[in-house]
Amino acid sequence: MNKLCIWDYKSTMKISTIGAGPAGCIAALNCVDKHDVTLYEEHKIQPVQCAGLISKSGLERLGIELRKGIIKNRIRGAIIVSPSGDSFMVDGRETKAYVIDRREFDHHLMDTAVDHGVNFVNKRVRDLDKITSDKIILATGTDYYFHKRLNLDVPRRFLTGAQFEMKIECDNNFVELHFNTPDFFSWIIPAGDYARIGSCSAKNPVPYIKNLLKKIKKDGRIKNPKILNRNFGTIPIYDPGLRTDYGRIITVGDAAGQVKASTGGGIIMGGISAKFACRRDYEKRWRSEIGKELYLHLMINRFLTKLSSKKMDRLFSLIGEHKWILEEKGDMDMASKVLSGLFRNPGFALKFLCQLPGYALDMF
Repeated sequence: MNKLCIWDYKSTMKISTIGAGPAGCIAALNCVDKHDVTLYEEHKIQPVQCAGLISKSGLERLGIELRKGIIKNRIRGAIIVSPSGDSFMVDGRETKAYVIDRREFDHHLMDTAVDHGVNFVNKRVRDLDKITSDKIILATGTDYYFHKRLNLDVPRRFLTGAQFEMKIECDNNFVELHFNTPDFFSWIIPAGDYARIGSCSAKNPVPYIKNLLKKIKKDGRIKNPKILNRNFGTIPIYDPGLRTDYGRIITVGDAAGQVKASTGGGIIMGGISAKFACRRDYEKRWRSEIGKELYLHLMINRFLTKLSSKKMDRLFSLIGEHKWILEEKGDMDMASKVLSGLFRNPGFALKFLCQLPGYALDMF
């Protein structure tokens, strides 16, 4: 993993990172070259609250190389299913993302940090006054205990995610995105000999998963109705006004709301931000790097949730006609590449403005 660490107001500091998820481990690793870093984690086995789909380009941006056993499957594209059931396929023709074993991924990052000199402590921290460090990095995920206790900014909106693991017939090269919820979508992610079927909602996502299962059961795609595993989690919605730097204390990853609102993914964005955790200008640097992208993901989410099912059908029909743009410009993390590719194409832009008047400005 590439390491970046420039702390420009003190040569060596004691840094404590609370939380050994991806953001916490990446932050610790990127500070340890110049500083004395301790990584605290209360769990002996990290809980899994993630769909486990991560972009190849994002891993390359972070400089992370995955060890054997972490990758469960390789994905080259997506099948987009509109509310009416119409669908189109976006084929990147090469590996675009990995389906990972999230627990092994977290262990890999933790092992990498320890191998580079980070001191790991398997301990629950509930009193920061007992942490005698110059700097504290809160990478506590969606546990906002310290935020509330110290009056730090907390994301205002959240989604609840649920995911089942089952034996389902699907194309191992493609994820499926089913827009069958009012405020997000449901997914099917092939993970080798089973699939991950999930959904997110501001309320209870389980009914949307069950509706999707009913649909694919009619198609004869369920090999075995047994649910092998269930995962549930909370996803913060990015808030551009959220403060993340409080001098001695900073927040990273889900703890800072650095999550793509359009997909719920936070590993890459949190990891990119964590690379600047040992910078004095941490907040300025991460916002400069990914603030625009996170804002665009937020605008996409707001736009889609305002569309009726009929308007969303029309939008996806239009995108399907120009899917080659997504195949050439598609990037799971950098929304600007996708949007610039679509709206710089006159054929798409003019039809979009004509078919969705009154909604187009919500994209900006």
